[in-house]
Amino acid sequence: MKIAFCLFKYSPYSGLSLDFLRILEECQKRGHDTHVFVSEWQGERPEGVPFTVLEPLRFTLKFSNHAQNEQFHNKLEVELKKQTFDVVVGFNKMPGLDLYYGADSCYVGDKSTLYPPIYKLSARYKGRYAFEEAVFGLKSQTLILSLSERQKSEYQENYFTPNERFHLLPPTLDKSFSPITDRVHQREKLRVELDLPINDLLLMFIGSGFRTKGLVRAINALASLPIDLQEHTSLIVVGDDDDQKQYRKQADRLSVSKQVLFLGGRSREDIPKLLAAGDLMVHPAHNENTGTVLLEAIAAGLPVLATDVCGYADHIKAAEAGTVLDSPFDQEALNSQLASMLTSPYQKQWSVNGQRYGKNPSLYKMPAKAVDAIETYERRKTSPINCISDSQDIRNVYLREDLGQLNFDELLDIGKNAIGGPHNVVEARNKLGEEGRRTVSFSHNGERYYLKIHDGVGWKEIGKNLTSLRLPVFGAENEWKGVHHLRRLTLLQNLGLNTLNIAGYGTRERRFGKILNNPAKRQSLIVTDEIPKAISLEDLFKDKNFWGRNANKLPDKICFKRWLIEQLAQTARVLHKSGANHRDFYLSHFLLQRTKESHEPTPENSNLFLIDLHRMQIHKPTITAWFKAICIGILKLQRPQPPQSVTPSRWKMRDVSGLHYSSMDLGLTKRDLIRFIATYENISNRQVLKALQDNDSFWRNVQSRAHNLYRSEERRKRKTGNVANAPLTPASTQH
Repeated sequence: MKIAFCLFKYSPYSGLSLDFLRILEECQKRGHDTHVFVSEWQGERPEGVPFTVLEPLRFTLKFSNHAQNEQFHNKLEVELKKQTFDVVVGFNKMPGLDLYYGADSCYVGDKSTLYPPIYKLSARYKGRYAFEEAVFGLKSQTLILSLSERQKSEYQENYFTPNERFHLLPPTLDKSFSPITDRVHQREKLRVELDLPINDLLLMFIGSGFRTKGLVRAINALASLPIDLQEHTSLIVVGDDDDQKQYRKQADRLSVSKQVLFLGGRSREDIPKLLAAGDLMVHPAHNENTGTVLLEAIAAGLPVLATDVCGYADHIKAAEAGTVLDSPFDQEALNSQLASMLTSPYQKQWSVNGQRYGKNPSLYKMPAKAVDAIETYERRKTSPINCISDSQDIRNVYLREDLGQLNFDELLDIGKNAIGGPHNVVEARNKLGEEGRRTVSFSHNGERYYLKIHDGVGWKEIGKNLTSLRLPVFGAENEWKGVHHLRRLTLLQNLGLNTLNIAGYGTRERRFGKILNNPAKRQSLIVTDEIPKAISLEDLFKDKNFWGRNANKLPDKICFKRWLIEQLAQTARVLHKSGANHRDFYLSHFLLQRTKESHEPTPENSNLFLIDLHRMQIHKPTITAWFKAICIGILKLQRPQPPQSVTPSRWKMRDVSGLHYSSMDLGLTKRDLIRFIATYENISNRQVLKALQDNDSFWRNVQSRAHNLYRSEERRKRKTGNVANAPLTPASTQH
C-alpha cells in the first residue's frame, strides 16, 4: 500500500511523535510505500522514507498555531493531489484524512466547559473546531484509531460519532524500552551528575507541555512538604518547553528554586536511566489523553502519583504501582498524597508490582494493531448507518449499530404510537399534553429499549417554568450530556454506581421563518437500553417496615442499609464536586439491579443506577471565578490557571433535600443521618457535629426544604383522596 503520513511537527520529546515513528517503522517492516508530510522535523530522520517539509509562511505569528496548521493543511492538499495514495493517515486533526490517530483530547469538549461562550467567536476556536469536526463530524468518513474509552465518550458527546468509526488500540510501550536493572548504581550516578546528596529523594516530572502536564501543581506540592522532608527532595523536570521562565519564578517565589532542576529535552535512551534514578513520578496533569510515560514509569519500577484525567491512569491502579487522584483536582489532596508516598513503607512493593506488570506482552502491541487497521481499511463511500433523515431541520443524530435500521422520524413515531403494535410499545410515562414529553419502552430485533421523546415543550410550559424561577427543559440534550458526564467520573465508577446506556439520540430544531430557532417546537429523543431485573429504590422501600425498628436488628439489613446510605452520599458528593447537579435527586430516580437471584438485596449482589438526567445541570466556571484566576495569575507573575467548575450551594442543597425528603418515611435513625452527612462531607462520624456548625445554614436549608416538600405532598394526597398509595415524590417535581 502507498500510505501518506501527516503530522504538523515532529519532536523527539513528544509522545505523539514517538507513536508516529513507531507506526511508520512498522509499516516499513511490512513493505509498505510510505511518504511523510510535516511542517517541521527535529532530530534524525528514518532512512528510506521520502519526506516533504511544508513550512509555514515566515510572517505567521509563532504563537498562532491554528494559522500555521491551516497553512500546512492547504499545502498538504496540493501535495496529495500530485500523487495517488491508498490511505492518508493523520496524527493531527485536519480535513481529508482516511484514518486519524487519536492522541489528542476533544478540543470543543475541553474549551466549552472552561471558557465563556464569547471564546467561540475567536479565530483560534473556529479554526480548531473546523478541523476537529472534519474528522469526527457526522459528515466525515474518517476512521479513528482511539486510545481510550474516555476519549471516545468525549468525542461522541460533542460530535455524535458512530461507534463503528472508532477502532480502539491497546496501550503503547516501545518494544525497545528496557528498564534499568541496576537501579542503585543509576541513582548514585544521576545524583553525582546533578551534585545532589546520595540519599536525596528525586521526584521525576517528564513530558513536554509543562502547563498541560501540571508542572505548576507539582511545584506547589513540593513547596508544601514538611521542611525536613522538603530539604532532601528535588523535582527533576525533563521535557522540551519554550516557556520555563514562569515556572522558575514560581519556584523562586515558593523558596524551592534550588530543588527544581530543569534538564531540558532528553533522548529516548536517557529516559530509562532517569526513571531508574527517581523515587516517585509526579504527573498531576490537567488533561492527558493517554500518558505513555506513566506506563514507562510503571514498567521501570518507579511508583507513580497522577490525576485520573490521564487515559492510562487505570494502569496505575491495575498494577498497584502508585496512587491516582480523583477528579475534580484538589491541590491539598496532591500535597497530602505526595508527602505520604515519599515516606510510605509500600514504596518497594509498588516498585515490584510495576515491574511485574510491565512484563505483560499486551502493552507492546499498539504499532502492530494500528498497522493492521490501516491495512484493512477501505474507503467508505456511503454512511454506515441510515441515521440522518431527509429533513434539513435535524441537526444531531447518534444511533448505535443495533438501531441502525431506524432513523429519527421512525423513532419519533414509535414514541407517539399506541400501546402494542409491531414494536410492542409499553407506556411508562405520558406528559405529552402538559410538557410535550412521553416515555415508552419498545422492542427492536429482540431487545428492549426505553425511548423518551420531547415533542415541543410549548411556550405555555416555558412561561410557567420561568415564572416559577425554574429552568425549562427544551429537549433531551441535558440527558445526553449528563450520561457522558457521569460515565467519565472515575470515582463514580469505582463506587459501583452506573447510569443509562445510550443507544440513540437526535434533535430537530424548528425555526421562525427559517431564520431563528424556535425552542418551543424543538423535537428531540433519547433511546437507552432497558435495565433488566431493576426496581426503583422508592418501590423497594414501599414496605415501610423494610428499615423499621425490627429490621434494624437484622445484620444483613443493617449491612445493606449502611452500604446504600454511603453509596447515595458519595454519589451526591462526587456529582457536586464535579460541577454538576441532578435537580430530581429522589429515591425514585435510583434503580437497584440484583445481579444474583436472592430473596433480599445485599451489597455483593446489587448494582445502583442513577436515571432520569434530563434536568441535570453541568456548570461552567463563572465570570467571577475567571476574574479571580486572572488576578491570582497577575500577582504570581504566571499564566492564569483555568478555574474549576463549581456547583452553586443552592443547587447542592436542592439535591440533598430532595433525597432527604424522599426517604422521610423509611424510619431512618439519627445514626443513619450522621452516616450520610459524614460520607457527603468526606469526614469521620466524630467530625459531623463540627461540620454541622460550620455549614449550619446549608443543613438547615436542607431540612427546611425537605419538610416543606413533605407537607406539600401530604396536602396533595388529601386533595386526591389517595393517601395510602400516592407516590413519595410529588408530581410537580417528577420529570
